[in-house]
Amino acid sequence: MKSGIGAGAIAGLIAGIVSLIFGHIGVLIGLFGVPPGSIVNAAILMMILGIILGAIFGVLYSMLCDCIPGEGVKKGLYAGLIIWLVKDIASGLYLAFVDWEFSYAISVIFIGFFMWIAYGYVLGILYKK
Repeated sequence: MKSGIGAGAIAGLIAGIVSLIFGHIGVLIGLFGVPPGSIVNAAILMMILGIILGAIFGVLYSMLCDCIPGEGVKKGLYAGLIIWLVKDIASGLYLAFVDWEFSYAISVIFIGFFMWIAYGYVLGILYKK
């Protein structure tokens, strides 16, 4: 797929589903508490946010693709890892040390890792320059 928006949106949808799965796993193993609200609302929200953020990061990926090392899936995984480091580690640190929301910070970092790695993997498969 030559469209960064399309590949990113599809990868974002998959990443939203992955984030729900690992969010549930995090709750089951006691890593963080149960989020408020219903699981249906959380599922819809994560898929919509996954599509929107996925499309945005897909456009950025298509513009910066030549700067990322590797090829294909490896390039996508690197991109996903970079997004996780910049987006989720930074927001997790802010939540932990400014807002004192340690449980929420842990959930952002834990879920975000699996979400953005899955995103990068799918993006690396789908996006062809």
